[in-house]
Amino acid sequence: MQPMAASPRRSVEIDSALLDRARRAARERGVDVPQLVNEALEHELGEEADTSVEAILARHGESRLSPEEFNRHFGDLPTDGEG
Repeated sequence: MQPMAASPRRSVEIDSALLDRARRAARERGVDVPQLVNEALEHELGEEADTSVEAILARHGESRLSPEEFNRHFGDLPTDGEG
C-alpha cells in the first residue's frame, strides 16, 4: 500500500473503545491511525472498477477482435451508408 498523500484533515466521531483498538492495530502495523482508517475504507468499499472497454475485456479474459476475426465471425454486415 502506498503512503497517504497529504490531504485536508477530516473529523469523525468514533467510539473511544474502537479508537483504542485502531491505535493498537496501527501501532502493530507501523502506520498511523488515519492511514489505517483509509486502508480499512478502501478495503470495505473496494476500488472503483475501470469501465473502459479494454478493462472489461481483460477482466473476462477477452480482447478486441481484429477486423479479420470480426469478418470471420460475423461476415459482411449491412451498413447504414454513413461510414
